[in-house]
Amino acid sequence: MPASKPSTRGTILDAAETVVARDGSRRLTIDAVAAEASVSKGGVLYHFPNKIALLQGMVERMVTEIGDELACAESRAREAGKPPLVEVFASMFDRSESQDGLSTALLAASAEHPELLDPAREILSTIFQRLAEETPDPVAAHVLMLAMDGLKLSVLLGFNHIPDHQFQPIRDRLLSMARELYT
Repeated sequence: MPASKPSTRGTILDAAETVVARDGSRRLTIDAVAAEASVSKGGVLYHFPNKIALLQGMVERMVTEIGDELACAESRAREAGKPPLVEVFASMFDRSESQDGLSTALLAASAEHPELLDPAREILSTIFQRLAEETPDPVAAHVLMLAMDGLKLSVLLGFNHIPDHQFQPIRDRLLSMARELYT
């Protein structure tokens, strides 16, 4: 069976992600996305009537992808009899740098429109609250989550106070500490 053709909406979102990751959210325009997607400006406007709707579509898609990744990690952990929090942490840490580039650009866009991050706040809050409550020490779980968030945010914002060669050992230590919550 041949691979299905991506939807026009999906093609437009792919193009918007390319523009934002390459040029930044300030350079995201309907014209730039239309050119990148090889779609008419009217075609873009049919699916996304303005830049905010386009950014919102990008965030919603990214949140759905992250939510699906975390749900899969949690499910794999439960099926294997492993602590879900550890697998979810590993999944968050292991998101690719290209995804981080898009995340950085969308974070910048949210400075002008903070409501864009509401879907991310909701899904991550729900998942992490549930996982923390399942640990023997929910406070320690939240501390580890905050450490993970801080490390990821430092990378996204380009704060280079952690040398590249120390990122992996820090990641591994946080995962080890998460495993220790269950012993």
